Amino acid sequence: MRAADLPFIRRSRLFALASEQDLAALLATCFVQSLPKGTTPCQQGEKPEFLHVVLSGRVGLFGEGPREAALIEFFGPGDAFILPAVMLDSPYLMTARLLEESRLLFWPAAAFRAQMRVNGSLAYGGALLLSSYWRALIGQIKDLKLLSAIERLSAFLLALAPRQTGSVTVTLPGGRRLIAGRLGVTPQSLSRAFAALRPLGVTGSGRSVSISDPARLRQFGGGGVLPDRLGR
Repeated sequence: MRAADLPFIRRSRLFALASEQDLAALLATCFVQSLPKGTTPCQQGEKPEFLHVVLSGRVGLFGEGPREAALIEFFGPGDAFILPAVMLDSPYLMTARLLEESRLLFWPAAAFRAQMRVNGSLAYGGALLLSSYWRALIGQIKDLKLLSAIERLSAFLLALAPRQTGSVTVTLPGGRRLIAGRLGVTPQSLSRAFAALRPLGVTGSGRSVSISDPARLRQFGGGGVLPDRLGR
């Protein structure tokens, strides 16, 4: 682990209240690795050996079914995966795959659980992190049940955009096929949703999307509460 890693480690809510002394003790059993795109740090059905914290890069969490796999969520710097499986010492319900070259903190699962039992600041940080993931999960469920594909796409794009009134260009956290999986639609339906948003000032190709009037797009989506994290 390098001294340069510490600011990135501090980005995680897991360490929100940890003092410098506590942080050094917490990280004593950890190590950091830079890994290439396509690496699979954990596999659905396996028992967790480590808690992983993203320091840089982007990770996709995939649910694997009998015929295909679907992206469930994007994780980025500051996120830890997959915390519930590590806490419960239970098999992973998802597979993690690096979507780009990434730098990860590896925390041995048994050591992490032991620290959670005795360190109040870590337990609080874990509660914060799990609460943010719970809100993201509920947001996804509500979107799937209450919003059309076009409305889900508009909310997703707005969650990526800075809170400003002028035109903005956002970069999708993955390719459009992955975005379709994240939104629970087919790639064809996603293409139609992008086309439907074009009259509202949404244009672009590939991973780059321009929004000429975010306020107008927000009004179209009903002005609902947007997710507070998208692959952060």
